[in-house]
Amino acid sequence: MDLIRDVEDIDPRYRGGVLSVGVFDGIHLGHRAVLGRTVERARDLGVQPVVFTFHPHPLQVLRPAETPSLIQTFGQKLEILREMGIGAVIWPRDIEGVLAMTARDFFDRIVSGALEARAMVEGADFHFGAGAGGGPRELQGLAAARGIQAEFVADVLAGGERISSTRIRRLIAEGRVAEAAQCLGRPYTYVGTVVEGRHRGARLGYPTINVEAPRFLMPAEGVYAARAVIRGSRLAAAVSVGRMATFHKEHAAVVEAFILDFDSELYGEQAAIEFIEYLRPQQAFAGPEALKAQMSADCRRVREIIGKQHD
Repeated sequence: MDLIRDVEDIDPRYRGGVLSVGVFDGIHLGHRAVLGRTVERARDLGVQPVVFTFHPHPLQVLRPAETPSLIQTFGQKLEILREMGIGAVIWPRDIEGVLAMTARDFFDRIVSGALEARAMVEGADFHFGAGAGGGPRELQGLAAARGIQAEFVADVLAGGERISSTRIRRLIAEGRVAEAAQCLGRPYTYVGTVVEGRHRGARLGYPTINVEAPRFLMPAEGVYAARAVIRGSRLAAAVSVGRMATFHKEHAAVVEAFILDFDSELYGEQAAIEFIEYLRPQQAFAGPEALKAQMSADCRRVREIIGKQHD
């Protein structure tokens, strides 16, 4: 899969392809339906499937205060697109200029101009152009006038409700990570750097890692069953998101993971935490021994939950 920054210099083999445009934050099951159809349509036509996407999120450029926290890194997004069979990803260098284009300008200059797209595949709620001024009806009209096929994929539902990045953010923020996974088609994965903490867990016999990822969406405070992906291995972990109420209030919530059956320093390394299931809320304990007993119980529960996933 090729990553293209300048639309004007696009490789000729990606012209005349099947195009899908979107932010695709999280690449949830709704996105997968659109992208899967893009790949299928391209295969039918004997052309390349191409995605035009944005990073950072458009709101970070237009209205920074309203920028949503990330569901995935840009690298994670690219990896999923590659796995799905996308031939090229266009990531515009001049994102401000693209976002300032009207719907017609975007279509004329990029879709039918630089890319010479043969077909487009989008979701039923697709909007494009400055101020999201163009919708499915506008796209259908512009495409028909230029002999380009435009196809819209119906919403994908989970629990009777439309899957969207907004819904997934809400579920994660509420700690409903198992429901978020049903919408994503995989666990919500928090990716960050291991930083030094206060070594409280180690003093209790449960050495933990603190994972720092400033722009990632942090799940609701509580304790979770999870898997930690480190050094190419996926290991069961009990994860605490909170302020360590037993000791003292912290200024900000932290993601702290005790990785079962692992004993090695990871400072400065990258770690990914796959949130599987919410276990319990944060709570203050009478003292270290009570906390230690609860941590032991949490680890037993984590083993049960992760073990069932492998059965």
